[in-house]
Amino acid sequence: MKRLPWLVCVFALAASGSCLAAENPGPAPGPVALTVSLPDPGQKLLYVDEVMPVAPGPLTLYYPKWIPGDHSPDGPIGDVMGFEFSANGKRLAWQRDELDRFTFHLDIPADAHQLDIRFEFPSSDRVTTNLIDLTWDHVALYRAGIPTKDQMFQPTLVVPADWQYGSALQTARRDGESIAFKPVPFNTLVDSPVIAGKYFRQIDLTPKGSSVHRYLDMVGDSAAAIAITDRQNAGFDNLIEQAQALFHSHHYDSYHLLLTLSDHTAVGGLEHHQSSDDKARSGSKMFADPAHFMLDASLLPHEYTHSWNGKFMRPRGLWQPDFEQPEKPKLLWVYEGLTVYLGDTLTVRSGLWSPETWRDVLAYRAAVMAHRTGRAWRPLVDTTIAVDYSAPKAWANWRRQNDFYPEGELLWLAVDMQIRTLSHGKRSIDDFARDFFGVDNGSFVTHTYEFEDMVKALDKVQPYDWATFLHTWVDGTGDAVPLLSGITASGWKLVYTDQPSEYQKALENVGNGELEGRGTNAMFSAGLFISDRGRIEDVLWQGPAFKAGLAPGMQLVSIDDQPYSAKVLWDAIAQARQSHAPLQVRARNDGEIAVYTIHYDGGLKFPHLVREQGKPDYLKALLAPKPVGAGP
Repeated sequence: MKRLPWLVCVFALAASGSCLAAENPGPAPGPVALTVSLPDPGQKLLYVDEVMPVAPGPLTLYYPKWIPGDHSPDGPIGDVMGFEFSANGKRLAWQRDELDRFTFHLDIPADAHQLDIRFEFPSSDRVTTNLIDLTWDHVALYRAGIPTKDQMFQPTLVVPADWQYGSALQTARRDGESIAFKPVPFNTLVDSPVIAGKYFRQIDLTPKGSSVHRYLDMVGDSAAAIAITDRQNAGFDNLIEQAQALFHSHHYDSYHLLLTLSDHTAVGGLEHHQSSDDKARSGSKMFADPAHFMLDASLLPHEYTHSWNGKFMRPRGLWQPDFEQPEKPKLLWVYEGLTVYLGDTLTVRSGLWSPETWRDVLAYRAAVMAHRTGRAWRPLVDTTIAVDYSAPKAWANWRRQNDFYPEGELLWLAVDMQIRTLSHGKRSIDDFARDFFGVDNGSFVTHTYEFEDMVKALDKVQPYDWATFLHTWVDGTGDAVPLLSGITASGWKLVYTDQPSEYQKALENVGNGELEGRGTNAMFSAGLFISDRGRIEDVLWQGPAFKAGLAPGMQLVSIDDQPYSAKVLWDAIAQARQSHAPLQVRARNDGEIAVYTIHYDGGLKFPHLVREQGKPDYLKALLAPKPVGAGP
């Protein structure tokens, strides 16, 4: 698996009209001193001071545009304010590139050898009065024309003196409020977030007999937020061992699971090579009760799996020499879809989920994808090319969203079941994961691959026409895609009953995810997804509610003359099955209230998996913990 040499990359990019700097800056000079200060957490303002060695003449700087893991050019350049460039105590004129707002041009005076850069960055979604979740790509400029792996940075973080912190970065020294880290290449810095706060706890998850340390670092807005139970702690201990048993390798010096538990920050996770940056969707309540923990339990296993799939091994199109060059995300159904599958499997094997929960989660996602009407016109691969994490939920079922996550999981379940079926249970996706991601144990030098490399590796595990199988799924539309084939081959089947699973109950009551959000999901019956405040978020394309004239954005007022609530909706749908009478829905649209008639008498429909008798139960073997032992 060869990576494109940097020299070839430079000429290729230059020939294609890249905005790489016209000047040749030569080898990168000594480390850039980068200091990020948070003098008043209440203001949520980061003050940035960057001291960069330079040579006289033209200089081009970049602000990170393509952030690894985001899969899109969404670096928050629009939030940066107060730019000031100076040399020898004098301010310098600067100009933003007319075609690329992430690029800045300066002329360094003949007698100057050091550039001072200052600016401010508001971080309301990553800072509270008690904590910070710092990602360095938000608070740094770097030199154009030099690979980021060759640009050294000396980072320092200034926070309240009583705050503790966690990071994959190594500490050089701490002096009160100032935390100085050891110098690292810029790509490593961007890949190494820091969490810090007043309420902080670090738990050593290192397996007995291992010299490679793993930690769970937690920060919250209160002591209660980081109050993990012994049972939950044991699950994360098991996660490390089960991942080692799966991959038979590690690709880091040490690893930090960084977890922010706050009701006042953004939610979600972002993968890094030697750490993860996880913000619990349940906020401060993640460890508080079973429902919240159920929804967040797979977050850390997912991002931890990315250390192998996505960071150490990644599609060639997702590796670039800096953060300015566009990524090619066509294989995100591997990068993300397989990570969902493996990460969720590890969640069960670790005891963080029960097998029943795993089946409930899969059933729900399978039902969502089965009602993704946009599969009729838009292939899965197109959702990878047009990644959009900010897309509205309105008409999401027809437009499609980032379906390479949930449908990618169904795809890799089908791959796994095909391997198990053809090999009569002797081989599985575990063999592929070990062989493909487990190479070069101990190394964290990025490896890249193409579609053909993956097909070859699958064929080594189990001979089959994998190229046709995968292309049919990824490039196909509608019924050509065997969406539920993995479930069927596993010895189970997707059914709908009149009772929701515990997982769907938790989602609708406390959920806060991107694809699986809080609200009432009646897409499988009347064809509506409704927020917890009664606002229609999505309508099933050509479904019963669609044909009645309902649309996203409308506010439900009543159903069959009863003031709207989720219970009223469910009761009305159940009653319509007996009476065969249509639902009379009153909804507010642009300030006006109208009545809409929904013709649906199919009853309540909540997804579940049930066993198909007479077929091998491959899910039992899939979800069983693997034998563990001392390892690296």
